[in-house]
Amino acid sequence: MTTHATPPNPLHILAADPTGRSLGLDFDLPPGTLHRLTLDGLWHEPLLWRATEPATEDSWGRLLPALKAAGLRPVLLGGERESDGDQPWNEELGPDLVTDPDDFEAGALLAEWWADNTAPVEDEEVAAVADQRGAAVADEGVELADGLEAGPEEELADGAAEGSWRAGRAPGQPAREGGADLDDAVALAPYGTAWPGLAPACPAVVDPDERAAEVAAALVEYDILTAPRIALVPAERSADVLAAIGWLGPLNYDEDAAPFSAVLRSWEDRFGIRVVALEFDVLHVSVPRPPRTLEEALPIAAEHFAFCPDNIWQDSETLERYAREHLVGKHNWSFWWD
Repeated sequence: MTTHATPPNPLHILAADPTGRSLGLDFDLPPGTLHRLTLDGLWHEPLLWRATEPATEDSWGRLLPALKAAGLRPVLLGGERESDGDQPWNEELGPDLVTDPDDFEAGALLAEWWADNTAPVEDEEVAAVADQRGAAVADEGVELADGLEAGPEEELADGAAEGSWRAGRAPGQPAREGGADLDDAVALAPYGTAWPGLAPACPAVVDPDERAAEVAAALVEYDILTAPRIALVPAERSADVLAAIGWLGPLNYDEDAAPFSAVLRSWEDRFGIRVVALEFDVLHVSVPRPPRTLEEALPIAAEHFAFCPDNIWQDSETLERYAREHLVGKHNWSFWWD
């Protein structure tokens, strides 16, 4: 079992000094609580600090100095169940299930996931296992164009299909009931079922943290997140936030957050992404320099299909449409698992 908090865990200091001044902050933290509850009970140390009041548009950027002062990364936590009247994040955290992102290589992971997502299910036993691992989801991610104006959220058509390739759908099966059958060559053009390899890097043209603060503000301003609160997570890199808290968002695909953090590390290196917000099964990352053309966006779309295939199957249906509508000029990427 591996924990990913930066040693020593700076959250321990907040237990004695909730203001955060002892960490070197030159401002007082808003009221908040330390969070140790997980799916399996109390964790041996705090996993995160979370504000008790709703987030505002400037919450992410205002707490960014906590990163330089104490290695605490801001992240918006959204999601609320009406029956609870609160955010039961203990049900969404499984740090005991996390391995180590260092044990994974992003290119190998994405190639393996691509193969899984494009392979037909050959027998009932494999189909049963696949069916348990995943279910159909719709990408409800907000589109933030160059001006960071949120576009309307697309609604999933009634009767969404149940399953994906990684969850057991055979190649060519439609993404939605009643939809036209998707030929492999069309749906995954220009690549077909052959893994195209990692996309070239897109160097950042603005400070990645500044862009992240802008994206976070837009997510709050346009009510994309449900009841968001700002949180602080001890993590050496933004990509490691998922592994640091044992986020269970992609649980139906993999209960271990480490592989997903490993891919995010690669995106952090190549594209300057930052983990901006998490909900129970939704991830939002900021992109300081999005692809400017369809040609630039297509290989990134292929990586997104491997990472979260239903982004394509349950919304855009083809890589080309997904790249054009969700990546070109967009400063945030959103992923939704179920």
